[in-house]
Amino acid sequence: MPEFGVSDSGDIRRATPENSIPAQKPGHDTLTAALTWALFAPRLGAGDRVRLSKTVAAGKHQYPGRDEVALTVRLPAYVAAVYVYHHGLTKLLPADFDLKKAIAAGSADPAGLVGWESADLARLISRCGGHSFGDRTPAGGRHRYVPWAANIGFGDMRRVALALARRYVTFDPSPMLNIREGLITPPGSWHRGGGFRALTDPVSHAQRVLDEPNGPDVWSRLLDALQPELEALELEVAELPAEPVAEDAAVTGGPVLEGLVAPGPAAWAVDEDGVDWLPRSDGPLPRLSPLREHIARTGEFNPRVYDSPSEARQAVLASAVSCGWRLADVAARMRAGHWPGLVGFYARYKSDQKRIHALQSDWKRAVHWVARRELGREIHTRGVTHGGVSKEGGPGGATPPTTDESKVIAELRKTRRWYSAYVAAVRNRRWKGQKLLTVRRVLGAMLKAAQLRHSMVIGFGVRELALLACLDYSTVANTLRELREETDPFIDLVEEHHGDQPDIYQLIVPQSYAEAAAWRSLRPGRLGGIHPVFRELGGPAAFVHSELTDVPIRAGDLPGLAVLSSSAVNDALHDLADHGMALRVIGGWVRGPADPDVVAEHLGVPDLVDRIVAKYRRQREEWRAFLAIVEAFGPTDLEPEEEDPIPLEDLVAVGPPPWMEAEPHGPPAAAGTGISIDL
Repeated sequence: MPEFGVSDSGDIRRATPENSIPAQKPGHDTLTAALTWALFAPRLGAGDRVRLSKTVAAGKHQYPGRDEVALTVRLPAYVAAVYVYHHGLTKLLPADFDLKKAIAAGSADPAGLVGWESADLARLISRCGGHSFGDRTPAGGRHRYVPWAANIGFGDMRRVALALARRYVTFDPSPMLNIREGLITPPGSWHRGGGFRALTDPVSHAQRVLDEPNGPDVWSRLLDALQPELEALELEVAELPAEPVAEDAAVTGGPVLEGLVAPGPAAWAVDEDGVDWLPRSDGPLPRLSPLREHIARTGEFNPRVYDSPSEARQAVLASAVSCGWRLADVAARMRAGHWPGLVGFYARYKSDQKRIHALQSDWKRAVHWVARRELGREIHTRGVTHGGVSKEGGPGGATPPTTDESKVIAELRKTRRWYSAYVAAVRNRRWKGQKLLTVRRVLGAMLKAAQLRHSMVIGFGVRELALLACLDYSTVANTLRELREETDPFIDLVEEHHGDQPDIYQLIVPQSYAEAAAWRSLRPGRLGGIHPVFRELGGPAAFVHSELTDVPIRAGDLPGLAVLSSSAVNDALHDLADHGMALRVIGGWVRGPADPDVVAEHLGVPDLVDRIVAKYRRQREEWRAFLAIVEAFGPTDLEPEEEDPIPLEDLVAVGPPPWMEAEPHGPPAAAGTGISIDL
């Protein structure tokens, strides 16, 4: 075991009552804190530096850069915090459960609520097949540490933190929201009120957790478990009203659980009324995402997200199922008058009996939808979630996916793995300069095509891909040719084009990125493709806009997130801001309220796209007409040395369409001859 002890390295002093750490007990407590720090702080911190807090302002610890020292096994004399990120990457999810948040929420037992929510996160991680350990302060604040076997990018960890903040009242996401100065106080660090952060799990358990960090399967299951909250992050592009705490949902403290043994994997259950539901956790019900709760309270919904009131109400019920609610819980909210918006969706039914029957039917559909999503099927609440269901019911009584559905699920999982490898390649700058931008748009279009076809093998023409990538078709064709000729490529040419059939490509995970592919890179909903508005605003604006949410991001963090140069990010932000698609607020940049469709209309993009589509259709008609001329000559069995009797001069006189000169494939061959028709 390495040496440990209270630091006396010169720039900081021993812990005494005079150096901002009051009421320290000599002897055993100091040695226990020092030992705890030595065992865990160096393993939890990203990088080799630690920040000290010598002052408190406005009730908060201050960790100025001037008070940064080397991270060693020696316990600093001040409250100390280690870094969460190193070069934008982390192997730790540090969950901070804050007493102040419990007090602000009106909890009658703030310490109890903090303890219950920390324990509930431990249960969640356990249900995902993983493990964690925790600590607490003498005042009752708690941390939960979830280590990972591989580095996770700032963007992915940031989204998980924001999702957890929506699930847990006392969760403070701030340590994971700052890519440069995200800090967390580790076990063993002194506490300004006296004492130190002490482990709530046995030392042997905590060491085993660090020795055997969680793998990609745990990460993927965690993302699935947080799907309702992650969808809220994706959909909430406009500011919603403040969310009051409903009277029947007052926050109450649960028991403080020590040495928690989490239950096994979650399973579907049937309540006392015979209705399916998905148990998520014990204790107070988690709140729905702000977007769904806003719909339930007001009946207002964004018509760009939901096509009808029935879709909006179905989204609320699906969110309730995902969060572990029962149908009786929803009905109680409606009867108590807390969700008048949801009640209004059923007003068209003339009798209570019909309204109850409609609610029960919608619940069954929501259970069926969530059940399929839990199995891994790519479903998103932006689409129709309530129609066309042939077999109702959840896993308590629902049928498993058919063979065809299982194949679709398997293919969609493959696209997710491919996307994770692609993200790793982009972050590692596999492609440089302007080529990186073009490759990202082309491969994004290929991924979109794969998800649309539910297959890793796709046969989209270069013009179809060009529309998805917002590029010229010749650029797409040339880029595809370069990509398939790379060493250890991302795409493979399965079959060359013939006639009016396009090239057939398969998405493949390069061997060098096989490990990265196992770690699911987080992006809810459909992947790939960019909005047509970015034909005018440019690729960098598309990548910057995709990183913006309703939570401020510093401009200095965006180059790393969007994998762009600082100048490209600055230009993109200004262009987005000019059109209301990005806003500068206190703390950084957020996504603006402007609808990309409206901005595209203002810039004349729909007319431009219509002209491009018309041009492509015209070229397709000309191509098919030319192919008909070629086919009219018919096959020939002539030996190569014999004189060719086919009057190619007639064909040349007709000639292929003029645009064929720039066609990446070149003119077609006369049927059965293998003779290329030169222009």
